[in-house]
Amino acid sequence: MKSKSFLFTLLLAMLFGLAGSGLILPALAADTQPVKIFVDGRQVDPGEAAPFIKNDRVMVPLRVISEGLGLNVDWDAENYRVLISSSSPANLSSLPADGKGQFVKIYFDGREIKPDDVLPLIENDRTMVPLRSTFEGMGMKVDWDPANYQVIVMTAQALPVDFSTMVPLRSTFEGMDMKVDRDDTNHQVIVIDSPQPAAVNNDYEISIMGNSTATAEQLKALLQENNPLAPDLVELYLQMGREYGVRGDIAFCQAAKETGWWKFGGLALPEQNNYCGLSVTGKAATATEDLRGANPQKVRFIEGKHGAFFDSPASGVEAHIQHLYAYATTAPLPAGKELLDPRFILVKRGCAPRWIDLGGKWATPGFDRNKYSCFDEAFAAEDTYGHSILANYYWKALPPATI
Repeated sequence: MKSKSFLFTLLLAMLFGLAGSGLILPALAADTQPVKIFVDGRQVDPGEAAPFIKNDRVMVPLRVISEGLGLNVDWDAENYRVLISSSSPANLSSLPADGKGQFVKIYFDGREIKPDDVLPLIENDRTMVPLRSTFEGMGMKVDWDPANYQVIVMTAQALPVDFSTMVPLRSTFEGMDMKVDRDDTNHQVIVIDSPQPAAVNNDYEISIMGNSTATAEQLKALLQENNPLAPDLVELYLQMGREYGVRGDIAFCQAAKETGWWKFGGLALPEQNNYCGLSVTGKAATATEDLRGANPQKVRFIEGKHGAFFDSPASGVEAHIQHLYAYATTAPLPAGKELLDPRFILVKRGCAPRWIDLGGKWATPGFDRNKYSCFDEAFAAEDTYGHSILANYYWKALPPATI
């Protein structure tokens, strides 16, 4: 195995022999608008060699693969191939000895990525490769947003697991005084750090991340009491909350607050499937808004309307959960999740770990100016946007014995 400096020297000289299919686009050769790349909702900086369109294909620098995705790239000189690996060094034990051939081959975690008809090229002393064949060859999903000149890449698979380091989950965590539950329906194991008693009244220190406490039956009863004609989204919120580790029960209550128990009446419309006011800023859309990496097949803007439109209730609920996830944690999206929230990258990640932290951030000003002179005064009185979600919605779903 040669050094990485030798690898890239060889790549510059030999990758002309590698063919690969590009991202096929409409005829855009005359357009010089820069192309942006988003991976799991995060914009990737390609450095000096910016992505561009060549013969209706998006070409990206090899460094997007090695650095932008945190993968390792090695050169196997003996067998004339590039090895992209999620571990370091690459595992060659499962690969056949190819010998030197006419074309350079690319492998990802032991599997060959076979190109079609587009050759790499050198641009500003950087090796540029066709995007779609390379990324899809690594099991990722690639979409093109023509309105905003964006390539949207979602890593659809988790990295390999080293089973030699695994330990028995239940005995390990229960030995640390944690509660372990199994959710066979959703193929999940739920670990609760030091089982907590049920929420008590005026306990506002509830985190956005965590497991739901209110049951589907309790939330549905509260919904029926306030609007019998409302769509039943309870199960969607609880399910999506589990998938992201977000309190789906309280997220549902926030949606009830934002939509007026799904009676709407504000700028957003029921057909938008937008249950948390995403991109409802008071200014009507132009339909040219930047989606910022969100899937254009599931979210869009319509001229003259306010806020984002989602293709289904499930997409709208997931976008809501993602927006809470952005506020509550700095972690990347869970493996295999596609970005649906067009404002995800605008959030200062992890700035609001608790529901009461949302005031003045999610909602501005986040308090009643007719009652208080400033946010701090309202917060001291426990009367902000976040406090209201808990006091006026969530706690009303719980039976008296738990509050």
